[in-house]
Amino acid sequence: MTRTGRLVAVGATALLGITVLAGCSASTSSTPDAPASAAASPIGGDVLPPVIVEPMATSAEAKVGDIIVFNVDKLAGTTISTTTPDLVELTQGGEQDGAEFNPGAKALAAGTAVVTVTNPDSSMRDVTITISE
Repeated sequence: MTRTGRLVAVGATALLGITVLAGCSASTSSTPDAPASAAASPIGGDVLPPVIVEPMATSAEAKVGDIIVFNVDKLAGTTISTTTPDLVELTQGGEQDGAEFNPGAKALAAGTAVVTVTNPDSSMRDVTITISE
């Protein structure tokens, strides 16, 4: 290949690369079927991370709608309970489809809820959760 032929080939390759990169760039315009606000929304919407309660913690703060995860030392045999089911909806931990899940709760209403964590050795601790609007 001649020098001119190489330059043309290099130039065409560079132009093709720029065209491909331009096609991959992010667009801020919305599609005709989607509202303008949808283009700016993150994938999954405005999802907040869960409130994590560490194994030795005795209090936590959450907002209505928050998910609360109780990290426990031993998953098998650990249970949680509450006397205020109107404030927190509990989910026991366990294994499902090969995955392990810590016990958790969803904050339903503003107030102060107490969740009792019972360990496999029958020792217990109360976690006071202050839930705000």
